[in-house]
Amino acid sequence: MAIVTISKEFAAESEVFAEKLAERLGYSILDKEFIAEAARQLNISETEASILRRGRESRLLRLIDKYTASTIQKVVSRDYGRLDDQNYFEVIKNLVIKAAKQDNVIIVGWGGQCILADHPRAIHVRIVKNIEERIAILKEKLDLDDRGALELIEREETESAKYIEHYFNRSWNDPHLYHLIINLSKLGFEQAVDLVIDLVEGVERNT
Repeated sequence: MAIVTISKEFAAESEVFAEKLAERLGYSILDKEFIAEAARQLNISETEASILRRGRESRLLRLIDKYTASTIQKVVSRDYGRLDDQNYFEVIKNLVIKAAKQDNVIIVGWGGQCILADHPRAIHVRIVKNIEERIAILKEKLDLDDRGALELIEREETESAKYIEHYFNRSWNDPHLYHLIINLSKLGFEQAVDLVIDLVEGVERNT
């Protein structure tokens, strides 16, 4: 039983990697998209929500109340910056800690590598990809030109770096935060997933 945290460069296809890893391990994924889905479910009837809660993510949904979902959604939707809302960090920290207690979870973003830095069953992974490939991904996905894609990458990564520096006094790019840094420009998804699974199996053998 382990926890995997994923820190990532923007547009490095970390979401694809996380999904492939989750499928292989049978783990749940806690990320921004999961919070958005949880927020939606909290605003529909209990009958409808109960149907949606039958998948592998159902145990994590129990950790999220309306206050948690709305606080995170305000930042995700850009109503507030990550450093502007005083409640945001505490909500995120508590959610990550509670999720880690469930084990068998992949936590994408939010400084999980720092919040769970000393957790004995946590494996911290960073996903990177060449800038040219990330620009190409955004151009296709968002219909941007080279300049627009690069500006978006720089804006998102500046915000992520400030978040880690502000709350943890660490550098987002510090390799010492991670067990493994994976360059998806050098490795395919399956090779990358195999590397992390080896680490997960090592943790499971030793706990």
